[in-house]
Amino acid sequence: MKSIYHKALGDNFHRLHPEMQKKYGLTSKQNLMILGQGRMTEIRGTHPLLRPLLQIGARDHLVFAERGKDVPFTLENYVYTDEEGRETISWIRRFFFPYSIRGFDAAMRFDEEKQKIVDCLGKTGVFQTELDLHVTAAGGLYMESKALNLKGERFLPSPVTALYEHYDEAEDAYRVHVHVEHPLFGTILMYEGTVHTEFLPMTFNNIPERGVLE
Repeated sequence: MKSIYHKALGDNFHRLHPEMQKKYGLTSKQNLMILGQGRMTEIRGTHPLLRPLLQIGARDHLVFAERGKDVPFTLENYVYTDEEGRETISWIRRFFFPYSIRGFDAAMRFDEEKQKIVDCLGKTGVFQTELDLHVTAAGGLYMESKALNLKGERFLPSPVTALYEHYDEAEDAYRVHVHVEHPLFGTILMYEGTVHTEFLPMTFNNIPERGVLE
């Protein structure tokens, strides 16, 4: 059984670093979850006067206003079959600021008709986008979103999210860099850091509702 990322990349999947293949090759048949723990070197973006507006999306774990350096971070990936029988993987990100814990969540699945990964954003998944995937020369993975859709209707102007991840053998960890940019407002959110990862046993009871933790 191929993972959703293997399907999206095709033969290029084998160009990924072996540890990247292990992470992005995970399927629901393996009954494993991914637990990542690390720190984000810096979280930045959005003019300070506009940041309070981002709190609108904080409730649904779409975006948040807090910024900082050396921010503790966790990631949980659950691979499961959704109510329509589609292979789905959740991305449950938590950022631990001094006075708050913020989420940046998503659930991804592969659209067989479009041959694309669909990224359902936030806890509710009301906003959706398609992803383009590329393998870098160093065996890393670059993902970039297309225009957002809101309940099937295109949402304009919409931000573009770019995610780059590679495996650092010296650190024995994954290095991530995420950049969310809006065509009118510039950088909405940018963070980068190092994540140490474990693969842990999972049963169906471990999976939160829609694969996303409250």
